[in-house]
Amino acid sequence: MNVSPVSVAVIDKKTITKAEALRVGKEGKAAKIQAITNGKYLLTQGNDGVAPENITVKRVGKNLLVMLEGSDANDPDLIIEDFFAKSGSLVGKAEDGAMHEYVATDGNSDHDAAALADGETSALALGESTVESDGGFALASGFEWSPALIALGGLAAIAAAAGLGFLAAKQQYQDSNSGSNNNGNGGSGGDGGDGGKGGDGGKGGGDNGGGDVNIPVVSGLYDDVGSVTGLIAKGGRTDDTTPTLNGTGTKGNVIEIWDGEKKIGETTVGENGSWSFTPGTALSAGDHSITTRERNESGVVGESSEAWNFTVDLTAPAKGSIDGMIDDSVNPAKEIVNGGLTKDSTPVLSGKAEQGSTVEIWKNGQLIGTAQTDNEGNWKFISPVLEDGKHDFSVVVVDQVGNKSLPSTPWIVEVDTIAPENQGIGQISDDDGAPIVSGEETEDSTPTFEGKGEKGDIIKIIDNGKVIGSTVVDDKGEWTFTPKQPIDNGEHEFQIIVTDPAGNESAPSDKVIITIDDPNFDPGKEVEPNPEVPVTGTIDGVFKDNNDAGIKYPVGNGGSDSNDPTMIIEGSGQAGNIVYLWITGTNGHTYHSVTVNTDGKWSFTTPELAEDVYKIEAAFKDADGVVTAKTDVYQVEVDTTPPGPPDLGGLSINGLDLSELLSEQSQSLLNEPLEDNAVIHDIKNSLLNDIDFINDANSITATGVLTSNDSSINSAYEMKDFIDYSSQN
Repeated sequence: MNVSPVSVAVIDKKTITKAEALRVGKEGKAAKIQAITNGKYLLTQGNDGVAPENITVKRVGKNLLVMLEGSDANDPDLIIEDFFAKSGSLVGKAEDGAMHEYVATDGNSDHDAAALADGETSALALGESTVESDGGFALASGFEWSPALIALGGLAAIAAAAGLGFLAAKQQYQDSNSGSNNNGNGGSGGDGGDGGKGGDGGKGGGDNGGGDVNIPVVSGLYDDVGSVTGLIAKGGRTDDTTPTLNGTGTKGNVIEIWDGEKKIGETTVGENGSWSFTPGTALSAGDHSITTRERNESGVVGESSEAWNFTVDLTAPAKGSIDGMIDDSVNPAKEIVNGGLTKDSTPVLSGKAEQGSTVEIWKNGQLIGTAQTDNEGNWKFISPVLEDGKHDFSVVVVDQVGNKSLPSTPWIVEVDTIAPENQGIGQISDDDGAPIVSGEETEDSTPTFEGKGEKGDIIKIIDNGKVIGSTVVDDKGEWTFTPKQPIDNGEHEFQIIVTDPAGNESAPSDKVIITIDDPNFDPGKEVEPNPEVPVTGTIDGVFKDNNDAGIKYPVGNGGSDSNDPTMIIEGSGQAGNIVYLWITGTNGHTYHSVTVNTDGKWSFTTPELAEDVYKIEAAFKDADGVVTAKTDVYQVEVDTTPPGPPDLGGLSINGLDLSELLSEQSQSLLNEPLEDNAVIHDIKNSLLNDIDFINDANSITATGVLTSNDSSINSAYEMKDFIDYSSQN
């Protein structure tokens, strides 16, 4: 059973808000305290403040029951109401002088006080890990002492555990002065000649002394003006020239308040034993040392309290600065100049101020937030959402005691979140000034783009999804752009995107599609294919179209000749990638480039090639500039030499020489192109009538009726080695 007085103090962060003595033995009821959010409950025992070694706890609903040694859950010593609704911990000072948290003795964290299930009981003892106490605690303003706490010596225990030396002094003073104002006894009075009566007179003198005179307890000195308020720590600083001093003393006695050697006022202890004092005259800037003395109605003055030293600091800090503003809605983030525009409605401000100070951020005369400086005096602040329009920012520096600087130089910014209008590409023209309409072809690889917009807007020119350049709308609301680098041969889809000075972008404009076929196009320095990078495109085929109908005929890979010296090479790839082509013949190679269209197709018409065998290879470059390996070789042969005329001398039909059968006109027809099922009407000797000619690659077959005089002969003949060199080899 507990026989040594135990007390409990309720600690909110660094402030003791309440303290109570637990019963001794089984006399009286359990002490009850109301839990606070994230509170610590400090158990102390004896004058040294060391915590009870072992306790038992039980959860009953939201309440925590605490039993000291010898007690059980049916009769607890302490009830912390709403403990499980507010979170908290039981703590105590160990023999090592450090504060520790109570933990389950079985080592199971589920049996710690805060983790208990309803109805569960657990034995606790101080754990190994320490609880940061940071050099002691302060008393809350208006703190009231329980009479039982004082009577049972709990003051000294709490003082020893919580680092409040003046509490111990109060307890000791009270203990040593329980009869201190009784001026002796009857015996000493008898020396005055009145015998025993004199002794009574001596006792009476004590009674007439006006009661006990104790050392006042100063519970705190408080700053209650400006932006920084609260307890002024001993040795601290304040901007409050009339801080409030709170404490406790003997009911009805007067508390004298002294600043150094100067008395600055007095107040009377109230019925509840507490007192408060606020100077009527402002304290001067500088150091101050406040002490208090208690005086009873007979004028007896007690000893002074421990000095509360502090400094009144009225020096305003230096002005802070706004050194920059960042738009972090884009990647990478970009600076916003003072007086500039931004589309970021939550820009980031930064600057400099006194180290350890608070920076107030003001916008258009309204406080919108604060920031703390780091060890080097830097601060940063993300603005709340700003409406479109102009905003005037400034900062005020608040030092650690609440003194404020003058406002900084303003930083003005205009927020604009509305996308600009996109009027599209007005016209594309070649180097002769002739317009190039969408769908047309041009030999100019540096055509000129032009259009209209709002002054100051940036126009980005997009080619097959990639930006190839930009320009700015002039004072007349017009813009023009001519690429410095030639655009690759091939089909191109051009668009523009408009960006206003704030950074807002329009949607892309409608596409203008043109094909560039510059015979003098120079792709620049050859790229170096990387054999380690997989090929991302293909050569799908080679074609010729040198016929009157413009029909494309395929030229096979490695097995066909072409009589077209300007063939068409077609392939596939990733839209926007660049295709590099190597066309290699006996005398070296030519180097070309073209861009893959948005549909993933590309096409290139070769310059005029001499008769030779050519190897065609391609490599591809992506948006990051990575060049692939080369494709497999596509091989073709260019042959533009026509064959000679046919030799009819050795051709005969039924023993007749062809020259005897055909007229000169018909003979000449055999050297001309013939269509399938063509018919030659010949009247020479009436021998060849209504002959059908079938044109089959390298031969011509004629079928029909040969007539001689009045008789007819069914016959067919084949004339070989007749070459239609104007259309096919």
